[in-house]
Amino acid sequence: MKKSTLFVVLLAAVLGSVVWYFEFRREKPAEDSAAASKPLFSFQQDDIVGVTLRRSDQTIAFEKKEKDWRITRPLDSATDSAAVDALLSSIASARLSRTIDVSPPASPEKLKEFGLDAPAVTLFVKLKAGAEHRLRLGAKDFTGGYVYALTEAAAGVALLPDDILTNSDKPLLDFRDRRIAIFDQENIARLRVRNQHGALVAEKNAEGKWQVVSPVAKKGREVEASRILNALENARASEILDSPTPADRARLVRPAVEVELSTRGGHRIEVALSSGKQEIFVRSSLGPMLFKTAQSILDSLNFKPEDIIKKEEPKKEELPAKEKNQ
Repeated sequence: MKKSTLFVVLLAAVLGSVVWYFEFRREKPAEDSAAASKPLFSFQQDDIVGVTLRRSDQTIAFEKKEKDWRITRPLDSATDSAAVDALLSSIASARLSRTIDVSPPASPEKLKEFGLDAPAVTLFVKLKAGAEHRLRLGAKDFTGGYVYALTEAAAGVALLPDDILTNSDKPLLDFRDRRIAIFDQENIARLRVRNQHGALVAEKNAEGKWQVVSPVAKKGREVEASRILNALENARASEILDSPTPADRARLVRPAVEVELSTRGGHRIEVALSSGKQEIFVRSSLGPMLFKTAQSILDSLNFKPEDIIKKEEPKKEELPAKEKNQ
């Protein structure tokens, strides 16, 4: 074996020993395995009524308003229910893997080793009964599957599953409701679409079928309205402009596509999309903000009427003689 190769092998062995020592010997649990396997908190997810995430560059606060969660800081906004549910679940279900003795306690130099001198996220959790809990999250361990934390439940540094960091360190946009239109498809009774191919108006009849009202030449024909409704219902913003500039608003002076949905009760949902090849701007009846979204949404709504009008089956008497006899 060459000397250079032998040196590399020996160096790798030494480094491996150092990692083993620092990650296992130094982090020997201060509690027995039974204690280490217990849940971090005793409350349930439904007991949480408020969460604040303090990060180095931003603080995000959530409050439960009756059954719904809202962002209250740095702005007032509806939330993405899946993102908030994942955050709450990771808090309530967090389990203490093990604890690490830190001596002297709270020593800045010692905490720095775990990324806890300046935590990545500090969580403040408020419960129905009024109790509050604080949890500071630092760096991940060498496996990447756990995160170092300071908790009320452990005297030293706790090691928790990393999903609690993943779910609390998301960008603000990921916590916001990014839908560009909110409606219940079953409650929509009328729709109007205007795009570069013209305008189409359709209504749902008593049997639940969508039929053309306009243009007159196609009146009564059945329409695949689900293509329009699904495109709008599934559309998500890639960016939300809470304070759009005049230049942003100018993009929608002459929209490429306009959609108007009317419910059985007469409520209207309006959506307008700009033209564009990469950035599509959207204005909707949800509020004064503008959205940016994918071009694929514009493409799906910029259809030709014949693309969504169902083809009529020929009547039996119109079938060729061969087909009649089959």
